[in-house]
Amino acid sequence: MARDIRQRALQRIAALSATSPSTSFDKSDLDRLCKASSSPAGPCPTTNGQKAPAARLEVGRVPMTIREYEVLLALCKSAPAVRNPQSAQKLARHLIPYLHDAHIQAFTPSPFFRKVEPSPTESLSYHVTAALLSLGVHHADVHQTVADSVSSFLNACARATEGVAQADDDDPGALDDAIRTATITIALLGFLDAASAQADFWRAGGRLGLITRLRDLLSQPFLVAAESAFSTIRNSHSRERYIKEWKRWLRHYDEIGRPLGAMLLQRSFMWLLVAATSLLVAEEDALRSSHVLDIIMSGNGLRRPLTAKSGEADFRSVETYATVAIDQMNYLESSADFDSLSPAKQRLAFAVKGSALISYLNASTLNEEAAEGDVLMAWLEDTLGDPASMADHDLASVVLKSMALLCRVSPSCAINVSRLLPRFIVQGGATRQIITIASKCLAFVLQMLSTDAVITTLYTLGNVLGPGSERQVVNGLNGHSQYDGQDISNVYAGRHSTGSSISLQVSGEEDSSNIQGNVVQAICEIAGTCRDEKITGLAQSMLAQKLVKLSSPVDARFFTGAATLALSGGPSDFRNLLKRYAAVSHDAVLENKEVILNAVMDSRNYLSANITRDSPLFDIYLEHLLDGVISKGDTYSYQSSHAKESDVELAAREISQLLQPLAILLSNHSLALDDATDDDTHSLLRDAWFNIVVHGFTLATDRGKQHVDELRIMAVHSPPLVLENRGEQDESDIELNPILRRGESSDRESMHKKQLTDLLPSRTAEIRGLSYRKVIFLQAACLIESLRGDAGDCTKALSYFLEPSMRRGDVSRTMDGIMNAVVDRYLRKTLTGANPAFSAQYAALQLAKIFCGCCHRIERVQQAAFNCADRILREIPSALCQRSSLFALLDLLSLMWSSCLEAETDRYEPRSTFTSPNGNVTVELSDDYDFRHRTLESLHGKARIWLLNAVDIAPSDVKGLLQTYLSELHDEGTYDYMSLGRTFAVDIGSTIPSTDQKLRSLDFFRDCHIDTASEFMAQYTTRQEYRYSEALPDQSLEWLSFMRLDRRPSFLPLPENESADAITALAHIEKRILSRKATPLPDVQNILRRAAALLCRSDRDECSIVHYLVSLPFSMFTKQSIKLGVSLWLGVINENPRMQPRILTEIAQQWEFSVQKKLGLFSPLITNLDPFFLRNEFAPSDSASVSKRRQLIHDLLAPHTRLLQFLSSHYNATRLDNADTHHIFLRLLDVTLDSIKNSTPHPMAREIRFQAVLLGLRVLKTCTTMGAIAQWRLKDMVLSAALGWFDAPPSWSFGSNMLQLRTELRLLSDVIAALKATESIGSQAIGNIKSLASREKLLHLLLESEQSRLNVWVNPVSDQKSHSAFHHTHKNTVEAVLHPLIRTAWSESPSLAVHLASRFPYPRILKEVRWLVLNFPAKATTQPEALMVLIDGALPEDVSFQLKYLLFWAPVNPITAVTLFLPSYRNHPYLIQYAMRALESHSVDVTFFYVPQIVQTLRYDALGYVERYILETAQFSQLFAHQIIWNMKANAFKDDDSLIPDAIKPTLDKVTEHMIDSFSEVDRDFFEREFAFFDEVTGISGKLKPLIKASKPEKAQKIEEELRKIKVEVGVYLPSNPDGVVIGIDRKSGKPLQSHAKAPYMATFRIKKTKRLLDAEEELAEAGHKGKVAAQETTIEVWQSAIFKVGDDCRQDVLALQMISAFRNIFQNVGLDVYVFPYRVTATAPGCGVIDVLPNSISRDMLGREAVNGLYDYFVSKYGNEDSLRFQKARNSFVKSMAAYSVISFLLQFKDRHNGNIMIDDHGHILHIDFGFCFDIAPGGIKFERAPFKLTSEMVAVMGGSPEHQSFKWFEELCIKSFLAARPYAEQLSQIVLLMMDSGLECFKPESVKHFKERFVLDKNEREAADFMKDLIRKSHGSYSTGIYDQFQLLTNGIPY
Repeated sequence: MARDIRQRALQRIAALSATSPSTSFDKSDLDRLCKASSSPAGPCPTTNGQKAPAARLEVGRVPMTIREYEVLLALCKSAPAVRNPQSAQKLARHLIPYLHDAHIQAFTPSPFFRKVEPSPTESLSYHVTAALLSLGVHHADVHQTVADSVSSFLNACARATEGVAQADDDDPGALDDAIRTATITIALLGFLDAASAQADFWRAGGRLGLITRLRDLLSQPFLVAAESAFSTIRNSHSRERYIKEWKRWLRHYDEIGRPLGAMLLQRSFMWLLVAATSLLVAEEDALRSSHVLDIIMSGNGLRRPLTAKSGEADFRSVETYATVAIDQMNYLESSADFDSLSPAKQRLAFAVKGSALISYLNASTLNEEAAEGDVLMAWLEDTLGDPASMADHDLASVVLKSMALLCRVSPSCAINVSRLLPRFIVQGGATRQIITIASKCLAFVLQMLSTDAVITTLYTLGNVLGPGSERQVVNGLNGHSQYDGQDISNVYAGRHSTGSSISLQVSGEEDSSNIQGNVVQAICEIAGTCRDEKITGLAQSMLAQKLVKLSSPVDARFFTGAATLALSGGPSDFRNLLKRYAAVSHDAVLENKEVILNAVMDSRNYLSANITRDSPLFDIYLEHLLDGVISKGDTYSYQSSHAKESDVELAAREISQLLQPLAILLSNHSLALDDATDDDTHSLLRDAWFNIVVHGFTLATDRGKQHVDELRIMAVHSPPLVLENRGEQDESDIELNPILRRGESSDRESMHKKQLTDLLPSRTAEIRGLSYRKVIFLQAACLIESLRGDAGDCTKALSYFLEPSMRRGDVSRTMDGIMNAVVDRYLRKTLTGANPAFSAQYAALQLAKIFCGCCHRIERVQQAAFNCADRILREIPSALCQRSSLFALLDLLSLMWSSCLEAETDRYEPRSTFTSPNGNVTVELSDDYDFRHRTLESLHGKARIWLLNAVDIAPSDVKGLLQTYLSELHDEGTYDYMSLGRTFAVDIGSTIPSTDQKLRSLDFFRDCHIDTASEFMAQYTTRQEYRYSEALPDQSLEWLSFMRLDRRPSFLPLPENESADAITALAHIEKRILSRKATPLPDVQNILRRAAALLCRSDRDECSIVHYLVSLPFSMFTKQSIKLGVSLWLGVINENPRMQPRILTEIAQQWEFSVQKKLGLFSPLITNLDPFFLRNEFAPSDSASVSKRRQLIHDLLAPHTRLLQFLSSHYNATRLDNADTHHIFLRLLDVTLDSIKNSTPHPMAREIRFQAVLLGLRVLKTCTTMGAIAQWRLKDMVLSAALGWFDAPPSWSFGSNMLQLRTELRLLSDVIAALKATESIGSQAIGNIKSLASREKLLHLLLESEQSRLNVWVNPVSDQKSHSAFHHTHKNTVEAVLHPLIRTAWSESPSLAVHLASRFPYPRILKEVRWLVLNFPAKATTQPEALMVLIDGALPEDVSFQLKYLLFWAPVNPITAVTLFLPSYRNHPYLIQYAMRALESHSVDVTFFYVPQIVQTLRYDALGYVERYILETAQFSQLFAHQIIWNMKANAFKDDDSLIPDAIKPTLDKVTEHMIDSFSEVDRDFFEREFAFFDEVTGISGKLKPLIKASKPEKAQKIEEELRKIKVEVGVYLPSNPDGVVIGIDRKSGKPLQSHAKAPYMATFRIKKTKRLLDAEEELAEAGHKGKVAAQETTIEVWQSAIFKVGDDCRQDVLALQMISAFRNIFQNVGLDVYVFPYRVTATAPGCGVIDVLPNSISRDMLGREAVNGLYDYFVSKYGNEDSLRFQKARNSFVKSMAAYSVISFLLQFKDRHNGNIMIDDHGHILHIDFGFCFDIAPGGIKFERAPFKLTSEMVAVMGGSPEHQSFKWFEELCIKSFLAARPYAEQLSQIVLLMMDSGLECFKPESVKHFKERFVLDKNEREAADFMKDLIRKSHGSYSTGIYDQFQLLTNGIPY
């Protein structure tokens, strides 16, 4: 034992040392081991294999001790793991002498050598050779040295054998010669075995040379001498000790089956030959894991010819290998008869023969001419015919596989082999494994032959299965065979047979049974390999017919064969087999044939164990088993009380036959956790369990106890009988299930009630009143969950409370009892402590799942879960002392708190699924925030009780776990690094346990609370220290090698060079970060923590380390890096205060660098452009992109926000320290405030900008070192920075973060208070220093205005009491106060003054601002808005010289620019040129949206500027050109029939002609292809007109005919989809639409679109109007349906959808979470157009026609009840779309809002279509619809049914916010309408634009506007006119409502 321990220790030491890549060999354990085994070694042999001239002491002459041997063995075994090249070289030099003298090595006498296997000499030779070869393979510089040493060894052996002669027993020296020869032989054995294992050491030429040398070495004389030597030793009578030792070794070799002699040597040599030839055929990696024959058969792992590794096998090499194999075969044939050999030597001879056959086959595979196949075939046939040879498994396997592979090399052999192998299979005597190989080989050969040969072979084998014990089976030449009276040859009728016959003589039933089994196996293998369903079907038929009548128990084995075949067959044959199994099983049950029943069960078990989940047969088989259980008992009735119990027993027996296969199937493919299980499968599984219970398989019956194991397995792997989605249903299906009614009778009902009562005695009263169906259901639930509980899972029972009937009444209380019973069973097993599966650890896992149930979205499930948790913790309080349960509880507290916080952070997009950061806990929650709050309160209260109890019993353990939780908690999922779970952990960790008698005995002071928080936090801090000290980062990172990580910095003294090492590492990592190399934050964190620790204990300045400690977080500049930096900076400052000035200076410097680099707050990517400067899209609202953009901006601002918090805090802490600190902060404020003034204001930057202002005001207030001038200057900068926020138009918040808004409101209040506190500074003018009072007053006014606006956004529907005082201030008062300050604003910034007019739209303010712009236009040229203040809708008379500044005035948005072409501007050259420049400054993607308006301005284009713009833009945008042409065509006539030309028609025709003429050849070709394609598509409508009165099928057929004629040209597109090309048409999609006199139709097209993939910065750049950025692109393909109209004017729809798209952009610009879908409509000609069909949507009209009672009922039927997540998500979608469309409907005055024009999509959004009546017209001119917008009672029902419901409140809030968001853009929206006024659209009246603008109530302030919209909602909700109009539509058009 001690020797074994030492040997293992030496090997472990060597292995560890070898794996170290950096340790020097001279200092390593390898070197020490080498010295421990040191022996005199001279120079290595030279490359020619000769010894060097210098003398060398031979190692082998010195006897080796057991210690040296063990050390040497350890070194050898470590060689493959050596990584260091130097170590490899030195180890090789150490081992080479041992190899060189292995054949003469002597060993000191020791009993321990006897334990060396198989002998010391062979072991030494083998391990040293293997080690050297391994070193040579892995280290190129050692390879040649090793090769030379091998050559030297072989030369030494050759020289030693030169004098070897056959031993003469009478010669006195013969015994010594024999021992010498034996030693050489054994050493060669070890060498050969090692060489064959690593033959890839040599290249092809080297291997050939090695084989040649060894062949010469192992000559016939040497082999004879070796044989004689071993014989001499065996027969020696010497009593010498070493002779006895040799005899012992000879006996040992005989015992292990390796008798020493020439045959053993030849076997090892032939192994090497196999390895050498195999490497020419297969890859090294493949050979390591598979046999070469298997590789060749599979084709995987073969060397590819003509590649670098192709084997280099030339003819000579192959011929040499073949010759060696032939010589060996000849030697074997010429040797003595094998039968005379001992069994061991016979096995060796067979092994030699097998190796020779493999080698020759490899050679033949490489070159058939060098190794003839006929020679090999003759050998194989002889061996196949020799029963003794084929009795050897290895040789038989080689022969069979070689025969199969030879057929691939020589296809002519295939027919012969296909006859030989069946004879071998049926002759008997072979083992089952050999028959399996023979069957596979036969199948392999048959693949090379025709299908006829396969069929013939199957018939040949099948005939063997016929009756009779002695027969000759002949398969005729015609290929037909009668099988049991049935002709099955017609499967492949008409094919010719190859002919085959088998003569078989058998006697005895046992032989016949074995042969039949072999044949069945062969048939299955052949059919399975062919993978032809018809062949498989034929084989199945042959076997299946044996199943018709089972004559004897022997025939039962056919079942297994049929099952094997079934898995590779088709579904039809599989079903037939399953039916046959069912029939046979039924008969066997009736006749009580146990053997047959067992055979059927074995076959089913085989199918269950081997069928795969992805197999198409899986569902068939599962359904068969489940349906088999369900169907039992269905054929007879239990309705009568006189039903025979024998019938029940019979059905139960049949069910029992299916339980085991079902249990095996479910255990391999569990359905318990399979989310992919469909509803049908689950229903079958439920019904199966119900029928199992009906037939008496319960825990109380003998039948149930007999099969309890199978039932338990089924229960564990079955889902609960009630799935999660049952919580979405309103009604129970228990009463409707037919299985639950089965066997219903009064007697059986009483019986089942009694059984259930026995299980639940406390629920007797409730059970008595239950129906039979409910009793069966509850019994099934009790059975499956009790069994599941017995197996260790009691949590699934909670899901039963999702069943609607389980939520109240007797059923609910009974289910409570079942739940308690299941938990009690689980607790009983757990409390016994006997089963490890029921330990506290597993109980904790159960508890974690139950805790999740405590947060379930359904209250009844919560109640049950809390009850379960209470019961478990009452009995096993230690279950909460486990990591899994405790962490789950704390995570749930954090998740629930986060879910409640969402009401503030993302109000209108409640997440339903929450997952803890570590992924251990997931909960799905309701969208009801009140319910979430109640859940959190309940969980928090219970958690406190549970944890306090746990602390009482195990205070140290629980608190230790709490500290671990605090250490491992992730911050990514928390809000501002807050976590309720973490807070709760600290709270509980600080409590004094009630069981602590000492602390509880203290008398506390009345008002002083004391706890154990100090101890808890002290322990936590200590744990953190050693946790981070010991945790080393990834050693593989290159930059970590610079730091000394082998010490704990907190406890060790600081060495001299550690500082230098740290600086080097920090510099390296900063270089990586700045070069944008991947540098994970945790790794940076680890380095910085060590640097901070170094600073904490350093007494030197360490300027460089301080620099990097600050600069590294700034280099990464993320929220996480700055948070880390702040933590470390404060830690160093507090631990080593002398570092504070340096750190603060570095922070200030890095802050300044961030300003210069324009990072974070100062980034140009943060913009907030007018939405009319951005691209408008006809696409659904994209909330995902809004959220992404919000997150991107947040990530940009977060670093500066965190830094500002730190600086503000640190200033307050250090402001009285010294003057230098003040100077640092003043410098920092100077840089910051100046830069903030010029940065772009974005709503999300409001907080950080005013935080900087607030810091400036506080410094101004508290700084005592500043003089008056310095104070004035600082206040001047603070005021400028604050007023800079108001340089932009007023903006709302971005997104729905109410908490952020409240924060900003508090911040503004703080700024106002701080401003008031410093009002005395700079209030008076002194000399040249001006007073700041007016600017301060202006800022105060603006701050109050901003407060009031944000108050409205935070509380849009609040009552008057919460209104800001600013809103109650009279307008005249505000105007009077503000008017004198306008010039102050102008002097501060013209943009500030200009935007005062938009904040305070009062006449005097507007007049004063206009006067300033009029008189000082040069100062306002940077503000596009100032131009509209100047001219405002027309060119005033007082504007003259100012227009020259338009040459460099900032461009306005495109739609405003287009309006400058209107007559009201009198075609002033400056204005027109400015309009052209403004349009050209925008991307064509932006102006593309305004094509209809641009076309209309051609009416007024007297100077041709619009035409020029159109022609120039068309040159570089063909899509723009095409849209312009279509729009001009649509506007050329006033009527739909193109009879009345519009006055603009000549102009349009001229522009169209010029445009087409200007096209290049390529553009013209594209134009012609596109318009020809579209004309063909729209022309179909004209061809339908003759069929106006025809039926819809006739019209559809005509459309299909015409669509098939259309050829899709390359690049063509639908006018409504210019961003995608048409690549196909669904020719059968044509659908005629209803019309009285026109022929519109719908068709579907395949569209390919290009989607651009932008990263974060690119997306912000594009959103910020920085132009198109380069981005990756991907293509997507979608189906798009479109309606083609002829005879209908679509231009009004175009305008309405254009307006909706503009609203979409406005809403998205403020991050408002509402939804619209401006689908595409393109007018292409008078009365013609293309309309995109809204995907996945249905009209409310169609819902009515489908007999849906109401919209609410539709939502319930489609998405589930109100508790379901799908319903809540759909309702949320409905609310968002309702709000947006309601506001838009009011502003655009959409009428004709009947149910046919309202759609509902699959997500629940409401969508409006068909805008034929808008603005100032209504259907028939009668305004039935007097409500502001449509808001019916059914819509309110979907939104909660009450104005008090959360969803309706959200609707109100979103309506108001949408209205408020749109008001600032009323002018631009009006311009879109204004430009269309002369288009002739029927919707316009002269006052339409005026009325449109009036609906924005621009004369009201924000609060009044909000109240106005709230009043509109009230009016719409209570409107009778909406209902009257719906009734009118029902009566006139049959549209239901």
